[in-house]
Amino acid sequence: MVGRRGVTQAPPRRPLYSGVGDAVARAQELAPRLRERLPEAEAGRRLPDETVRELLESGLLLLLVPRSMGGSELNYDAVLEVTAILGEACASTGWVYALWTAHLWMIAQLPEHIQEAVFLDPQAPPLVSSCVNTVGKPIRVEGGYRWTGKGFFSSGVDHAHWLTPAMEAPNDDGTTDRRWFLMPRSDFEIVDDWYTMGLKGTGSKTVVVNDVFIPDERVLLVKDMTAGIAPGARIHSGVLYQAGYEFVFSLPVGMPALGPARAFLKVFQERIKTRIEGDSPVLAREAMMSLQRLAQASAEIDAAHALLLQNVRRYCFAPAGQFTDLDRTKCRRDTAYSAQLCRRAVNDLFEAGGGSSLFESSDVQRLWRDTNAAAAHHGLSWDVRATEFGRVLMGLPAADPTNASQGSAS
Repeated sequence: MVGRRGVTQAPPRRPLYSGVGDAVARAQELAPRLRERLPEAEAGRRLPDETVRELLESGLLLLLVPRSMGGSELNYDAVLEVTAILGEACASTGWVYALWTAHLWMIAQLPEHIQEAVFLDPQAPPLVSSCVNTVGKPIRVEGGYRWTGKGFFSSGVDHAHWLTPAMEAPNDDGTTDRRWFLMPRSDFEIVDDWYTMGLKGTGSKTVVVNDVFIPDERVLLVKDMTAGIAPGARIHSGVLYQAGYEFVFSLPVGMPALGPARAFLKVFQERIKTRIEGDSPVLAREAMMSLQRLAQASAEIDAAHALLLQNVRRYCFAPAGQFTDLDRTKCRRDTAYSAQLCRRAVNDLFEAGGGSSLFESSDVQRLWRDTNAAAAHHGLSWDVRATEFGRVLMGLPAADPTNASQGSAS
């Protein structure tokens, strides 16, 4: 392809996928090796280098990237299924994968030459991390912004070549709007502070930025993406690139809870089966009393998957302009509800797990930690999302203008 700089470029050769089934099959091939690296991911508090290399070489990270930029140009139904498979093997990998793919959708909204710089650089694979919780306000200057500040919970940032912080920033008329900024790895430092009880391998660390200039061409207005009119929406014809920002950026946050919840269900099911078929009548009788919990948890996890898939098919395969504020808050409500269903299912089973679930060597405790951590994201807060939906349903603004804490961190 010939970019705006007039330089003939070819996207780096990576596997392409024609549909969801192909992507799922590849994810299933990777899963056993991800499970083997679980101790390394937890001990290192970041994804192992080998895992990142395999994700890149597989082409799975590029499912949402336009074909003109070397991607498969699929949609979020593929990302949902792949995230669940990867997350069932390693919850941290599923988490980082879902966010990295969403960030690449956003890169496809930028001007073409910026997309080329990210997608087509043979020396720096397109690994883009973000931070939506920041301190320090961007300052408007000629041709762009200057920013000194910090960003928190930047998942996968140790491997990232680019960072996308989201912040309120001034317009030329003195008003402000929420924007996403793009900066290269050389513009920020990483603080090694990710010591957590769950999703230990995500490396969701703090980043520090000191008086960095970000040109306007690397800045996206959230309201433009909400309306489906960002630069990339005019470059790429695929309907995904005209889909609304709230949908394609809220849904992936709810997807990673599915994987560890499914894995927990399988481990618990095997434990119950072993006790029922074992030599102890007492243990067998007690195990039978957990079957109702098992059935309910299974239904809740299936329902979470079905709800996410329903919203993907409704909102990510159609232009943003046909949806309302109620649609946007409903999608965020459903995404949060799906993650909380997974959390509820796992917690209910954990209560019946007994003392053996407490040992650090037990898969049960790790999967319990990871599912709860995956559902703890601010964007998945049921109190926030339910209130937001209820307000819009009643004809009120999504957030109470007198209470800033009700606002969304997307």
